[in-house]
Amino acid sequence: MAERKKKKNAALGPLFWVAVILLFIVLFLLNRKNIAETLEKTGLNEVFSFGGRNTELVPKDLEQVTDQIKKDPEKEATGKATGEAAADAVNAAGAAKPADATKPVGQTSAAPAPAEPQAVAGKQAESAGGAQSRKTAEPPAGGAAAKPVAPGTTAQPAAETTTKPAVTVPTRKASLWFVKIDAEGNVSRTESHRTIPQSDSPMTDALNELFRGTTRAEQDKGLRSLIPQGTRLLSATVKDGVALINVSEEFQFTEYGIEGYLGQLAQVVYTATTFPTVKSVQFLIEGQRREYLGAEGIWIGTPLSRDKF
Repeated sequence: MAERKKKKNAALGPLFWVAVILLFIVLFLLNRKNIAETLEKTGLNEVFSFGGRNTELVPKDLEQVTDQIKKDPEKEATGKATGEAAADAVNAAGAAKPADATKPVGQTSAAPAPAEPQAVAGKQAESAGGAQSRKTAEPPAGGAAAKPVAPGTTAQPAAETTTKPAVTVPTRKASLWFVKIDAEGNVSRTESHRTIPQSDSPMTDALNELFRGTTRAEQDKGLRSLIPQGTRLLSATVKDGVALINVSEEFQFTEYGIEGYLGQLAQVVYTATTFPTVKSVQFLIEGQRREYLGAEGIWIGTPLSRDKF
């Protein structure tokens, strides 16, 4: 008798808890709107939202939990096991993603069906074609867009820019006269040739080269100039076979004495008379005609020709 009573009490235990849970569910359904408004006003709806789920879906999950408890024979043994099953089911429902909220607890969402191979290949080909078209549309480096080529023709390479040849300046040979001093101190006049640019004033160009002095090659030959350093040619004109040569005042000072004066005068006269239109030279110092040159008194008051030296 006592054993039957214990079995009866053990069977009524789970039914009691099921009835209590159903009672809470019914009360919750009846007062669902009031509870939701209260939770929203107090800010507790986020606490009981079960990870962001909609609270209106919880009662349906609880109904599914009770149905699962009724079908589970192992958890009907004790009320403790039933409570644990309900808590586990509710926790599992709260951990589910919002997108799966309408699905029953315990069911997993089906994986999305893989895309068809043809569709994937088509998308890949489309993306590759778009990239190729964009690459073709982009202009080449340098900012200039490539010109389209007509079908059936071959693209011609860009014409190479040809550099113009350097303009060659016409030249001529100038005859300049310097002096050479031997070991015994004898002074002789020596002709030297230089290549200079050609112009409309050949005598002026030759005299300017003469006043610059000797080059290294001419010095190696023993040539030297007795014209004082710093002498400048101010002007040079020819009239009736006489060259009027105007020089700066440095021309009247020399360190070599009378031989130096005669040597520098001869250098200018011989250089100017190499031109067929010049027979003699009239010297001017700073535009003025002087009778004598230097303290030694070398006559320059009249035109000088080669036969004076």
